Amino acid sequence: MATKRKEKEPEQSHSSRFLSRKHEKHFKVVQDRRLLMERKVGMIPNFAPQFGEQLLGNDWGKLATYPAPANIVVVKEFYTHAKKIGNYPVENYLGYVRGHAIRYDPDSINNFLDTVWAGEQCQFALCTEEGADFEDVERVLCIPGGHFQRNRSGSVVNIRRTDLTPLAKYWMTLSHANIQPCSHVSNIILSRALFIYCAIRSLNVNIG
Repeated sequence: MATKRKEKEPEQSHSSRFLSRKHEKHFKVVQDRRLLMERKVGMIPNFAPQFGEQLLGNDWGKLATYPAPANIVVVKEFYTHAKKIGNYPVENYLGYVRGHAIRYDPDSINNFLDTVWAGEQCQFALCTEEGADFEDVERVLCIPGGHFQRNRSGSVVNIRRTDLTPLAKYWMTLSHANIQPCSHVSNIILSRALFIYCAIRSLNVNIG
């Protein structure tokens, strides 16, 4: 088992909570914002065996578990330091919470979730960048007659929740709760639909 290397702490921190006076000032802005917290969906697999099999088959079981309730103040301090102000943070995907370095790069997130990513092509990223077979997406996600909503120019916009299959609705619930947090749940926009499509199709997805 590899030993954890000690992260480099900032050489001159403004206080035990903030990296600089500017971060302390920015915290006052973050403090007034409402957080969209993760929501527990761990019981879904008990009621939907196929969903549970897909979740575990993708090695994403930890997405439905929680080590402890989040401390809102600490979470807001994390987001405060995630914003690059001046010379801090010194690296991308590196923040600090009360003197502790917190990495949130894809590899660190995968390690936290106990998922293994061997560096293959992420099919979700490929679909997002190069497009997808929208007719197949509709076949996988929608009930008969269900389809993407399109704008006046014919571009796909979203799929109404009422047009989704029960399995797709379970994935939508998990995605909106823990993966791509969202409070608007009456439909799924294109990027979220593509994620659910890749998950149900068991395509390679780098969850980190």
